[in-house]
This record gives sequence, C-alpha cells and structure tokens, in this order.
Amino acid sequence: MRTCLGYHRIVSEAVVNPTQLLQSFASTLSGDKDLLQAREDAAAWLHSAALLPDDMGLSNSEHAALLRLRTAIVDVLAAHASGQPDDEAATRLTRALADGRLVLTAGPGGTVKLASAARSSYPSVVAAFAVAIAEAAAAGSWPGA
Repeated sequence: MRTCLGYHRIVSEAVVNPTQLLQSFASTLSGDKDLLQAREDAAAWLHSAALLPDDMGLSNSEHAALLRLRTAIVDVLAAHASGQPDDEAATRLTRALADGRLVLTAGPGGTVKLASAARSSYPSVVAAFAVAIAEAAAAGSWPGA
C-alpha cells in the first residue's frame, strides 16, 4: 500500500475481491465457532487478509469494535436474505464504518482513490471493509444494490 499526502493508507488497493473479503469476514462466525473471539486470533485473521500490518495488533477496544462491525455486516446480509429489512442493523453498520474515516484523494492525471485519514491501523481495516461494501454495491453483489 502507498502513502498519499499524509493519509495513512490508500485502501482501495487492499480490496482485491470485495465480495470474497466480506463473505470471508462474515463466515468467521459460524454456529458456535468464532474465529475472531480472541484478540490475537482476530489480529492473525486480519494479517492473513492483508488488512493489518504484520507488526500491528488490536487493542481491546479495537477488537470489540471489529466484532461489532462483523455482527452488523452479518445482520445486514441476513436481513436481506430473509427479505425483511433491518433498519437497526443498517444503522449499526453505518456507525461501525464511520471508524474508517474515509477521504477521497486526487492524484496525477485525475485519478481518485479512497484513503483512511486516520494514523492508526484499525481505521484502515474498517476503511477496507467500507471500500469492499461500496465496490460490492457497485458490482450489484451487496444487498440493495
């Protein structure tokens, strides 16, 4: 990932396959098995998904926020699958995604990219999920797209 004009990360480059990323993240909770239950396991999953630098971990509050983000994504997807809109889940997802602090950067030749304005790593993780949702919606593979 590149640094851009003082912004922490250009996040659109991290999202290679947005639908696969979102499905993989949502499937970390399956039945009674939670692959992200422990903070260290959550960091390891984020490392393997190339969303968190290998030398970074998660604080307790970041771990809790990550679990809330996943729950909101799972709830929005479940509501869509059931045909029953869930405004509460959509609101929780909006709140969870705000941690990404996304900005639009303009580059040479008129190129634009999304970046996280945050200096710490966790907001860049959230921003990557926000970009994945936006790209999935643009491709028609996100609920309501």
